Amino acid sequence: MNGHGEAEEIAAVLESAPGRTTVEVRDGLRTLGRVSITAADVARVLAAYPRRFRHDDDDPPRWWPVAMQAARRDPPTRSSTLNGMKGSGAVIPALSKASMPVLYRWQTAALAAWMAQDRRGVVEAVTGTGKTMVGVAATVAELAAGGQTCVIVPTRDLMMQWNSVLARCLPSGVSVGLLGDGQREGLGGHDVLVAIVNSARDADLRPRRPGGLLVADECHRYGSEGNRVALEVGFARRLGLSATYARADDGHLAWLDPYFGGTCYRMGYAVAIADRVVARFSVGLVGVSFNTVERLAYDELTHLMASARAQLIAKGAVPAAPVAAFVEGLARLARRGDGIDAALARTYLSAMANRRRLMAETPAKLDALARLAPALEGAQRVIVFTQTISGASLAASALRDQEITAEAMHSGQSSQDRQVILAKFATGTLHAVVAPQVLDEGVDVPAADLAIILAASRSRRQMVQRMGRVLRRKHDGRRARFVVVFVEGTVEDPAMGAHEGFLAEVTGVAEAVRTFASGSSMADVEAFVGDLGIANAKAGALVDRRVVHLVP
Repeated sequence: MNGHGEAEEIAAVLESAPGRTTVEVRDGLRTLGRVSITAADVARVLAAYPRRFRHDDDDPPRWWPVAMQAARRDPPTRSSTLNGMKGSGAVIPALSKASMPVLYRWQTAALAAWMAQDRRGVVEAVTGTGKTMVGVAATVAELAAGGQTCVIVPTRDLMMQWNSVLARCLPSGVSVGLLGDGQREGLGGHDVLVAIVNSARDADLRPRRPGGLLVADECHRYGSEGNRVALEVGFARRLGLSATYARADDGHLAWLDPYFGGTCYRMGYAVAIADRVVARFSVGLVGVSFNTVERLAYDELTHLMASARAQLIAKGAVPAAPVAAFVEGLARLARRGDGIDAALARTYLSAMANRRRLMAETPAKLDALARLAPALEGAQRVIVFTQTISGASLAASALRDQEITAEAMHSGQSSQDRQVILAKFATGTLHAVVAPQVLDEGVDVPAADLAIILAASRSRRQMVQRMGRVLRRKHDGRRARFVVVFVEGTVEDPAMGAHEGFLAEVTGVAEAVRTFASGSSMADVEAFVGDLGIANAKAGALVDRRVVHLVP
């Protein structure tokens, strides 16, 4: 790291939050996309510009822009930057030294909206925009007021991510416990508890101090009959975080809204792009065709599904709508094990699974992926989403045949093996990761700039989650690409209504949304996908939408 441009970026970070150590400056830059920056890099730039930056005598030293430090006889401490942290009640040791990063404007606005709603509500923001830091800031405020916080998460990976983020942002005097995956801790002996929902359902989560804050990450997951019992009523303050709050079964209306008090803040793609929270992006829809045998198989499976559905609805065995209720009714019937209705339900579900697999694993998609290999070389990191583990292995092999370093990552691997793959992906040793649903939600994936969807999906939630994997800001202004490979004339064809809600959402904000029919020139597709366009971002542009958060 060197040069005038880097000094401008550091100056912008310090002007937003003066009095930072080199490590804190590094962390601020990393949140803006400079994932490979080290504290040593920052220290070299700070030392190279003595007329621009000054430090105090603390150990480690804290830094200020010269003009700002000159205006103050005594440099401010971190606690004065985070004013209002002491609150009432029990004071957490050294809480004033909490290393909260600089927040985006939207994060501060979301916190303000939540506080205005009596510190209850759901913050809904598209994936990749930093919802976690809203929860961390709310946690800091709760601890400063003498309370405790419980964070509920759906998976082990998210539990470990929250534990890591809290360790970075909270001082050493704050005790963080874990519940789930073999851990049996609770709020009886900790200031903060991070709990996996499966364990939280049967645990005593009640806060031991007055007030208390419950943060529900991926809160849409807790709108089911089973998971809703984890939402402990003893917490006076409640914050839900989600990229896609609404549930097809209306569980958000039945269970979540009454508990959280409804949505207090929403941020979609338009605001995220306008505030430079996420990268600019384009969407490409690449059509392929079934061969004759595949088309006949697809039509037969579709006929089986339609026939079974019509019979079950005519009998009143399952509701016709909404879709979630229909599928739930099918699953319930299929579990009965006997009777005509159960057999029809199993016929439908089997045909649906086979049809989905047929679309996901057609050789035409693998051929399209292989032909896109030259375009993939221009991307920094590539994620390919498939439907099945076998599909992931086939796609990874197809990329390796084109001399692109790629590995499949899936639930059949150990957690350690998956972490090794992600580590190689982060360092650039691995150019592409191919995965089924394991990367959709709850996994901290290094920022990529190209995502390719080979799996059929009509779910807005899944599309938003997957798109979030490439929308994180790139330090060089690089645009993101989101490519959906679909079989024409099937339920995954946009012309037949697939992705309708998702496409309507992004069409107005994407730089381009282009559809390439199966007969299109592959050169045109490659040009669109491969034009990842490094933007000439002006110095400081990555941070000018951020502000210092002052916890009330």
